[in-house]
Amino acid sequence: MSRRKILLVHPPHLAEWRGLVPHIGQAYLAQTLQDNGIHCDVFDMNLGYKLKHLQRKLHEFQPDFLGMSLISMGYKSFYRLLSEVKRLYPDLKIIVGGPHVTILKEKVLQECSAVDYGVTFEGEGALLEICQGKIPDSNIQGLLFRDQDRIVYTGDRDFVLDLDTLPWPRYEQFELKKYIPEKTIYSSRGCPHQCIFCPNKLISSYFRARSPLNVVDEMEYWYRLGYRQFNFDDDNFNLLRDRVFQICDAIERRGLKNLVLRCSNGIRADRVDKEMLFRMRQVGFKYIAFGADAGNNRMLEIIKKGETIEDIEQAMQDAIDLGYETKLLFVIGTPYETLRDVEDKVKMTRKYPVQEVHFYNLIPYPGTELFDWVKAHNYFLIQPEEYLNDCSSMTKTPVFQTPELPQKVRLELSRYLEKVRREVHRQALQRLLPRNNFLRASASYLLVNDLFENLFYRSPALRKFIDGIRYRHA
Repeated sequence: MSRRKILLVHPPHLAEWRGLVPHIGQAYLAQTLQDNGIHCDVFDMNLGYKLKHLQRKLHEFQPDFLGMSLISMGYKSFYRLLSEVKRLYPDLKIIVGGPHVTILKEKVLQECSAVDYGVTFEGEGALLEICQGKIPDSNIQGLLFRDQDRIVYTGDRDFVLDLDTLPWPRYEQFELKKYIPEKTIYSSRGCPHQCIFCPNKLISSYFRARSPLNVVDEMEYWYRLGYRQFNFDDDNFNLLRDRVFQICDAIERRGLKNLVLRCSNGIRADRVDKEMLFRMRQVGFKYIAFGADAGNNRMLEIIKKGETIEDIEQAMQDAIDLGYETKLLFVIGTPYETLRDVEDKVKMTRKYPVQEVHFYNLIPYPGTELFDWVKAHNYFLIQPEEYLNDCSSMTKTPVFQTPELPQKVRLELSRYLEKVRREVHRQALQRLLPRNNFLRASASYLLVNDLFENLFYRSPALRKFIDGIRYRHA
């Protein structure tokens, strides 16, 4: 058995929630390597670590490989980090994977000479074979590598069909005490839907689900270690109706009680009904997000959402009737969207007592239908090479405009929608606070500000405290 060592590095990201939870994709990779006898360690730079800390870790661990998952957002900063690591450790082999590599493939190795190998799509199999010493070997599917002056791609690797064969993460190499006490669960992989702006379908449009017993095995493992809060972060947790009920039944049979279960990434409104929501509520589901994205049927058809506004409103009403905290997710600036269409989103938001709402600044990711549409119409305000490194869906700066929503209007919209978002957040806080009108109003205005919200999304200690208040009576 090879004694080669690998350090998996999670680079610092622009995301607002960075450092709250460990990177679950990296955790799957680490567990696969460890279960196969590969000496693996993990280093999460989102916990406040800088290059000097990474350098110290590399000096102490002395790995043969450094692995890093790349997203397109901020990719040049990742390239710079990898180039500096290569300069300091020229013999260290650098392996990159993730969405950015899957979509751009050879271009990544062309743009960043520090990269030795690229792994596309799901990385567990290819990364394991690299660490087992099968390099150089063009028989490793899903691999990009250099052959003198050529960059070779061995072709797409088959997806893992039976997800139960993959070990779920146990996070032995992670600094778990530095994150919030919540475990992220991926109960499925892949998304069969065709939303024009979503890059996830480029990585895997083939849906696969873990068995209910396998999912609850993972939950029970962490439950016995004292964890009670779990977040199902799938793109399609509720795609298979019977499976949702089977997961709930298994949770109940195992005696897993006093749970706080969340679906913060959004569930499909057209795949849920009141019976399902009631059963989920019985076993501990308390927080559900709905990725509405649009506020009327015309826009839902344009973005190819595959569901109707009636589906979304019925799901919202059912969830609220059953006592769920709900979150609405919208994107702003889709093709042919007008001010009236945007106002329909605001009306929906104000119609329900939602806990949170996000109006995301729409970012065209390479490979999506939206990106091709913006490029074909020459609507970019900021070129992709620039905005992919400086903007995010949480910023207010539009990276493209449309005839219906030109740049000036988009900027005005951003300010307006931020006021709406804060209004919703303030009202949600008031519902949590004591029933003293003066105290409610004063506290909600003090807490809904940039400083507090940045701390909420980046401070595990504050997030743990707030969650304790949010779910104390749930």
